[in-house]
Amino acid sequence: MPWPAHGANPRALYEQCGLKPPDQYIDFSVNTNPYALPPSAWPTGEDWARWASEYPDPEAKALKEKVAERERIRPEQVLVTNGAVEAVYLLAAMFAGRRVGVLEPAFSEYRRASLAYGCEVTSLMAEESRGFLPDLDEAAAWVAEREAVFLCHPNNPTGTVLSKGDLHALIAAAHRAGTYIIVDEAFYPFWCGGFTAVRWLDCYPRLIVLRSLTKIYHLAGARLGYVAADEAVIASLRKRQPPWSVSRVAQQLGLRFMEMESFAVWTKERIAAERERVFRSLPLNRYRVLPSAVNFYLLRPLSGRTMELFWHLLERGIVPRHTMNFPGLDGRYLRFAVKTQVENDQLLEALAGWDG
Repeated sequence: MPWPAHGANPRALYEQCGLKPPDQYIDFSVNTNPYALPPSAWPTGEDWARWASEYPDPEAKALKEKVAERERIRPEQVLVTNGAVEAVYLLAAMFAGRRVGVLEPAFSEYRRASLAYGCEVTSLMAEESRGFLPDLDEAAAWVAEREAVFLCHPNNPTGTVLSKGDLHALIAAAHRAGTYIIVDEAFYPFWCGGFTAVRWLDCYPRLIVLRSLTKIYHLAGARLGYVAADEAVIASLRKRQPPWSVSRVAQQLGLRFMEMESFAVWTKERIAAERERVFRSLPLNRYRVLPSAVNFYLLRPLSGRTMELFWHLLERGIVPRHTMNFPGLDGRYLRFAVKTQVENDQLLEALAGWDG
Protein backbone atom coordinates (compact mmCIF):
# COMPACT_ATOMS: atom_id res chain seq x y z
CA MET A 1 0.00 0.00 0.00
CA PRO A 2 1.16 3.62 -0.50
CA TRP A 3 2.21 4.49 3.04
CA PRO A 4 1.81 8.16 4.11
CA ALA A 5 5.13 10.01 4.00
CA HIS A 6 4.58 11.57 7.41
CA GLY A 7 2.52 11.21 10.57
CA ALA A 8 -0.12 13.62 11.89
CA ASN A 9 -2.91 12.69 9.46
CA PRO A 10 -4.79 9.80 11.11
CA ARG A 11 -7.92 9.95 8.96
CA ALA A 12 -5.86 9.61 5.78
CA LEU A 13 -3.99 6.68 7.35
CA TYR A 14 -7.22 4.90 8.30
CA GLU A 15 -8.54 5.46 4.78
CA GLN A 16 -5.38 4.09 3.16
CA CYS A 17 -5.52 1.07 5.49
CA GLY A 18 -9.14 0.42 4.54
CA LEU A 19 -10.32 0.97 8.11
CA LYS A 20 -13.13 3.12 9.41
CA PRO A 21 -11.73 5.67 11.88
CA PRO A 22 -13.11 5.14 15.40
CA ASP A 23 -15.12 7.94 16.95
CA GLN A 24 -12.16 8.72 19.20
CA TYR A 25 -8.48 8.08 18.61
CA ILE A 26 -5.14 9.30 19.97
CA ASP A 27 -2.55 10.36 17.42
CA PHE A 28 0.81 9.05 18.63
CA SER A 29 2.27 9.68 15.17
CA VAL A 30 2.47 13.45 15.68
CA ASN A 31 5.50 14.52 17.69
CA THR A 32 4.54 18.04 18.74
CA ASN A 33 4.17 19.20 22.34
CA PRO A 34 1.35 17.27 24.05
CA TYR A 35 0.90 20.01 26.65
CA ALA A 36 -1.17 22.97 25.50
CA LEU A 37 -0.26 26.55 26.18
CA PRO A 38 -2.79 28.18 28.53
CA PRO A 39 -5.62 30.03 26.74
CA SER A 40 -4.37 33.29 28.27
CA ALA A 41 -1.13 32.91 26.30
CA TRP A 42 -2.87 33.12 22.95
CA PRO A 43 -3.65 36.43 21.22
CA THR A 44 -7.08 38.02 21.13
CA GLY A 45 -9.44 37.81 18.19
CA GLU A 46 -8.59 41.40 17.35
CA ASP A 47 -4.89 40.50 17.15
CA TRP A 48 -5.63 37.53 14.88
CA ALA A 49 -7.69 39.69 12.53
CA ARG A 50 -5.03 42.41 12.33
CA TRP A 51 -2.15 39.99 11.76
CA ALA A 52 -4.04 38.02 9.12
CA SER A 53 -4.84 41.19 7.17
CA GLU A 54 -1.34 42.68 7.13
CA TYR A 55 1.63 41.84 4.91
CA PRO A 56 4.46 40.27 6.90
CA ASP A 57 7.88 41.80 7.24
CA PRO A 58 9.77 40.02 4.43
CA GLU A 59 12.95 40.04 6.55
CA ALA A 60 11.21 38.95 9.77
CA LYS A 61 13.56 41.47 11.38
CA ALA A 62 12.10 41.49 14.90
CA LEU A 63 11.97 37.70 15.13
CA LYS A 64 15.42 37.34 13.60
CA GLU A 65 16.82 39.66 16.26
CA LYS A 66 15.00 37.76 19.00
CA VAL A 67 16.48 34.46 17.78
CA ALA A 68 19.97 35.98 17.50
CA GLU A 69 19.74 37.30 21.05
CA ARG A 70 18.68 33.93 22.41
CA GLU A 71 21.34 32.01 20.46
CA ARG A 72 24.06 34.61 21.15
CA ILE A 73 24.85 35.08 17.49
CA ARG A 74 24.49 37.98 15.04
CA PRO A 75 21.17 38.69 13.29
CA GLU A 76 23.03 38.30 9.97
CA GLN A 77 23.56 34.63 10.94
CA VAL A 78 19.81 33.92 11.09
CA LEU A 79 17.20 33.21 8.43
CA VAL A 80 13.59 32.78 9.61
CA THR A 81 11.74 30.16 7.55
CA ASN A 82 8.29 28.72 6.95
CA GLY A 83 9.03 25.76 9.20
CA ALA A 84 12.30 23.84 9.23
CA VAL A 85 11.21 21.99 6.08
CA GLU A 86 11.44 25.17 4.01
CA ALA A 87 15.03 25.45 5.21
CA VAL A 88 15.73 21.89 4.01
CA TYR A 89 14.43 22.73 0.53
CA LEU A 90 16.33 26.03 0.37
CA LEU A 91 19.51 24.13 1.22
CA ALA A 92 18.76 21.49 -1.41
CA ALA A 93 18.39 24.31 -3.92
CA MET A 94 21.72 25.79 -2.82
CA PHE A 95 23.44 22.40 -3.28
CA ALA A 96 21.57 21.53 -6.50
CA GLY A 97 23.34 18.91 -8.60
CA ARG A 98 26.07 18.25 -6.04
CA ARG A 99 27.05 15.21 -3.95
CA VAL A 100 24.85 15.18 -0.86
CA GLY A 101 24.90 12.65 1.97
CA VAL A 102 22.29 11.71 4.56
CA LEU A 103 23.16 9.94 7.80
CA GLU A 104 20.26 7.53 8.20
CA PRO A 105 17.77 6.49 9.48
CA ALA A 106 16.63 10.10 9.27
CA PHE A 107 13.86 12.51 8.34
CA SER A 108 12.76 11.61 4.81
CA GLU A 109 12.66 15.18 3.46
CA TYR A 110 16.46 15.48 3.28
CA ARG A 111 16.59 12.87 0.57
CA ARG A 112 13.37 13.98 -1.11
CA ALA A 113 14.43 17.64 -1.32
CA SER A 114 17.95 16.80 -2.51
CA LEU A 115 16.64 14.51 -5.26
CA ALA A 116 14.16 17.19 -6.34
CA TYR A 117 17.13 19.49 -7.03
CA GLY A 118 19.15 16.90 -8.93
CA CYS A 119 21.62 16.06 -6.20
CA GLU A 120 23.51 12.79 -6.14
CA VAL A 121 22.29 11.40 -2.81
CA THR A 122 24.04 8.67 -0.85
CA SER A 123 23.46 7.35 2.67
CA LEU A 124 25.54 6.24 5.58
CA MET A 125 23.39 3.83 7.55
CA ALA A 126 23.76 3.68 11.32
CA GLU A 127 23.44 0.05 12.36
CA GLU A 128 20.82 -1.27 14.76
CA SER A 129 23.56 -3.17 16.60
CA ARG A 130 25.14 0.19 17.46
CA GLY A 131 21.90 1.68 18.72
CA PHE A 132 21.51 3.51 15.40
CA LEU A 133 24.56 5.67 16.14
CA PRO A 134 27.20 5.98 13.40
CA ASP A 135 30.74 4.72 13.74
CA LEU A 136 32.68 7.97 14.08
CA ASP A 137 35.74 6.99 12.01
CA GLU A 138 33.57 5.60 9.22
CA ALA A 139 31.33 8.68 9.31
CA ALA A 140 34.28 11.09 9.16
CA ALA A 141 35.71 9.35 6.10
CA TRP A 142 32.28 9.25 4.43
CA VAL A 143 31.61 12.94 5.11
CA ALA A 144 34.90 13.87 3.43
CA GLU A 145 33.66 12.42 0.13
CA ARG A 146 30.50 14.58 0.01
CA GLU A 147 29.95 18.27 -0.63
CA ALA A 148 27.16 18.51 1.94
CA VAL A 149 25.68 16.14 4.51
CA PHE A 150 22.49 16.14 6.58
CA LEU A 151 22.58 15.01 10.20
CA CYS A 152 19.40 14.97 12.30
CA HIS A 153 20.36 15.63 15.94
CA PRO A 154 18.51 14.66 18.09
CA ASN A 155 17.62 12.12 15.47
CA ASN A 156 14.17 11.62 14.01
CA PRO A 157 12.94 8.84 14.09
CA THR A 158 15.24 7.14 16.60
CA GLY A 159 15.47 9.81 19.33
CA THR A 160 19.21 9.14 19.66
CA VAL A 161 21.97 11.70 20.23
CA LEU A 162 25.72 11.74 19.86
CA SER A 163 28.04 12.75 22.67
CA LYS A 164 29.22 16.34 22.51
CA GLY A 165 32.73 15.15 21.69
CA ASP A 166 31.56 12.91 18.83
CA LEU A 167 29.36 15.59 17.28
CA HIS A 168 32.16 18.14 17.48
CA ALA A 169 34.61 15.65 15.97
CA LEU A 170 32.25 15.01 13.05
CA ILE A 171 31.77 18.74 12.43
CA ALA A 172 35.53 19.25 12.59
CA ALA A 173 36.06 16.40 10.09
CA ALA A 174 33.61 18.05 7.71
CA HIS A 175 35.44 21.36 8.12
CA ARG A 176 38.80 19.80 7.26
CA ALA A 177 37.31 18.21 4.14
CA GLY A 178 35.56 21.38 2.99
CA THR A 179 32.15 19.72 3.42
CA TYR A 180 29.04 21.57 4.54
CA ILE A 181 27.35 19.81 7.47
CA ILE A 182 23.70 20.54 8.19
CA VAL A 183 22.71 19.69 11.77
CA ASP A 184 18.93 19.60 12.08
CA GLU A 185 18.05 20.40 15.68
CA ALA A 186 14.26 20.49 15.23
CA PHE A 187 13.78 18.46 18.43
CA TYR A 188 16.45 20.19 20.51
CA PRO A 189 13.81 22.03 22.64
CA PHE A 190 12.66 18.64 24.02
CA TRP A 191 16.15 17.45 25.05
CA CYS A 192 16.87 17.77 28.77
CA GLY A 193 20.50 18.65 29.37
CA GLY A 194 21.17 18.89 25.65
CA PHE A 195 23.81 20.89 23.80
CA THR A 196 23.59 22.75 20.51
CA ALA A 197 25.94 23.00 17.54
CA VAL A 198 25.04 26.70 17.27
CA ARG A 199 27.84 27.39 19.76
CA TRP A 200 30.40 26.33 17.15
CA LEU A 201 29.18 28.46 14.24
CA ASP A 202 31.97 31.01 14.41
CA CYS A 203 34.59 28.25 14.33
CA TYR A 204 33.15 26.38 11.34
CA PRO A 205 31.83 28.45 8.40
CA ARG A 206 30.38 25.35 6.70
CA LEU A 207 28.29 24.38 9.72
CA ILE A 208 24.54 24.99 9.25
CA VAL A 209 22.04 24.49 12.07
CA LEU A 210 18.28 24.12 11.57
CA ARG A 211 15.69 24.74 14.26
CA SER A 212 11.91 24.45 14.52
CA LEU A 213 9.55 26.54 16.66
CA THR A 214 6.62 24.54 15.33
CA LYS A 215 6.80 21.57 17.67
CA ILE A 216 7.43 23.06 21.09
CA TYR A 217 4.95 25.97 20.72
CA HIS A 218 2.04 24.27 18.91
CA LEU A 219 2.63 26.12 15.62
CA ALA A 220 2.26 23.19 13.22
CA GLY A 221 -0.41 25.13 11.31
CA ALA A 222 1.44 28.43 11.34
CA ARG A 223 4.85 26.93 10.31
CA LEU A 224 7.94 28.55 11.82
CA GLY A 225 11.62 27.69 11.95
CA TYR A 226 15.03 29.18 11.32
CA VAL A 227 18.54 28.58 10.02
CA ALA A 228 21.64 29.60 11.95
CA ALA A 229 24.80 29.69 9.85
CA ASP A 230 27.66 31.76 8.48
CA GLU A 231 26.54 35.09 7.02
CA ALA A 232 27.49 34.01 3.48
CA VAL A 233 25.31 30.89 3.75
CA ILE A 234 22.38 32.93 5.08
CA ALA A 235 22.73 35.43 2.22
CA SER A 236 22.72 32.61 -0.32
CA LEU A 237 19.60 31.02 1.18
CA ARG A 238 17.85 34.38 1.43
CA LYS A 239 18.18 34.86 -2.34
CA ARG A 240 16.30 31.61 -2.86
CA GLN A 241 13.52 32.24 -0.35
CA PRO A 242 10.19 33.45 -1.81
CA PRO A 243 8.99 36.91 -0.71
CA TRP A 244 6.74 36.97 2.40
CA SER A 245 7.55 33.32 3.02
CA VAL A 246 6.88 33.57 6.76
CA SER A 247 3.41 34.94 7.49
CA ARG A 248 2.66 37.86 9.77
CA VAL A 249 0.69 35.48 11.99
CA ALA A 250 3.66 33.10 12.34
CA GLN A 251 6.11 35.91 13.07
CA GLN A 252 3.91 37.44 15.75
CA LEU A 253 3.23 34.09 17.39
CA GLY A 254 6.95 33.36 17.42
CA LEU A 255 7.73 36.67 19.09
CA ARG A 256 5.00 36.07 21.65
CA PHE A 257 5.82 32.48 22.53
CA MET A 258 9.61 32.77 22.59
CA GLU A 259 9.14 34.88 25.70
CA MET A 260 7.63 31.84 27.44
CA GLU A 261 10.91 30.12 28.18
CA SER A 262 9.64 28.68 31.46
CA PHE A 263 6.91 26.80 29.55
CA ALA A 264 9.51 25.20 27.26
CA VAL A 265 11.68 24.19 30.24
CA TRP A 266 8.67 22.76 32.10
CA THR A 267 7.61 20.86 28.98
CA LYS A 268 10.88 19.06 28.36
CA GLU A 269 11.26 18.11 32.02
CA ARG A 270 7.69 16.80 32.13
CA ILE A 271 8.13 14.84 28.90
CA ALA A 272 11.42 13.31 30.06
CA ALA A 273 9.77 12.09 33.26
CA GLU A 274 6.74 10.73 31.42
CA ARG A 275 8.90 9.00 28.80
CA GLU A 276 10.84 7.17 31.49
CA ARG A 277 7.60 6.21 33.26
CA VAL A 278 6.30 4.67 30.04
CA PHE A 279 9.54 2.74 29.56
CA ARG A 280 9.36 1.37 33.11
CA SER A 281 5.73 0.34 32.61
CA LEU A 282 6.23 -1.63 29.39
CA PRO A 283 6.22 -5.43 29.53
CA LEU A 284 9.90 -5.72 28.60
CA ASN A 285 9.64 -9.45 28.01
CA ARG A 286 7.47 -8.65 24.97
CA TYR A 287 8.71 -5.31 23.60
CA ARG A 288 12.00 -3.64 22.82
CA VAL A 289 12.15 0.11 23.19
CA LEU A 290 15.13 2.20 22.11
CA PRO A 291 16.58 4.81 24.47
CA SER A 292 15.48 8.31 23.49
CA ALA A 293 16.45 11.84 24.52
CA VAL A 294 13.34 13.55 23.20
CA ASN A 295 9.54 13.41 22.90
CA PHE A 296 9.25 10.21 20.84
CA TYR A 297 10.74 6.73 20.78
CA LEU A 298 10.92 3.54 18.72
CA LEU A 299 9.29 0.31 19.86
CA ARG A 300 8.99 -3.14 18.35
CA PRO A 301 7.55 -6.45 19.55
CA LEU A 302 10.17 -9.09 20.27
CA SER A 303 8.01 -11.52 18.28
CA GLY A 304 8.83 -9.52 15.13
CA ARG A 305 5.13 -9.10 14.32
CA THR A 306 5.31 -5.32 14.02
CA MET A 307 2.62 -4.90 11.39
CA GLU A 308 0.16 -7.06 13.32
CA LEU A 309 0.74 -4.79 16.30
CA PHE A 310 0.23 -1.76 14.05
CA TRP A 311 -3.22 -3.01 12.97
CA HIS A 312 -4.14 -3.99 16.52
CA LEU A 313 -3.42 -0.47 17.76
CA LEU A 314 -5.25 1.25 14.90
CA GLU A 315 -8.35 -0.79 15.59
CA ARG A 316 -8.25 0.41 19.19
CA GLY A 317 -7.87 4.08 18.35
CA ILE A 318 -4.11 4.24 18.93
CA VAL A 319 -2.33 5.74 15.91
CA PRO A 320 1.43 4.99 15.80
CA ARG A 321 3.88 6.20 13.15
CA HIS A 322 4.92 3.45 10.75
CA THR A 323 8.60 3.29 9.74
CA MET A 324 8.17 1.87 6.25
CA ASN A 325 9.78 4.90 4.61
CA PHE A 326 12.77 5.16 6.93
CA PRO A 327 15.73 3.35 5.33
CA GLY A 328 17.42 1.25 7.97
CA LEU A 329 14.17 0.68 9.87
CA ASP A 330 12.05 -0.64 7.00
CA GLY A 331 8.96 -1.13 9.12
CA ARG A 332 10.56 -3.15 11.93
CA TYR A 333 9.73 -0.51 14.53
CA LEU A 334 6.80 1.77 15.34
CA ARG A 335 7.40 5.32 16.49
CA PHE A 336 5.35 6.78 19.33
CA ALA A 337 5.17 10.31 20.63
CA VAL A 338 5.32 10.90 24.35
CA LYS A 339 1.84 12.17 25.19
CA THR A 340 0.08 13.07 28.44
CA GLN A 341 -0.11 10.53 31.26
CA VAL A 342 -3.74 9.69 30.51
CA GLU A 343 -2.99 9.12 26.82
CA ASN A 344 0.16 7.13 27.51
CA ASP A 345 -1.78 4.91 29.91
CA GLN A 346 -4.22 4.08 27.10
CA LEU A 347 -1.28 3.08 24.90
CA LEU A 348 0.19 0.93 27.66
CA GLU A 349 -3.16 -0.78 28.14
CA ALA A 350 -3.41 -1.52 24.40
CA LEU A 351 0.14 -2.90 24.32
CA ALA A 352 -0.46 -5.07 27.37
CA GLY A 353 -3.66 -6.41 25.81
CA TRP A 354 -2.04 -7.59 22.58
CA ASP A 355 -1.33 -11.31 22.42
CA GLY A 356 1.49 -11.05 19.84
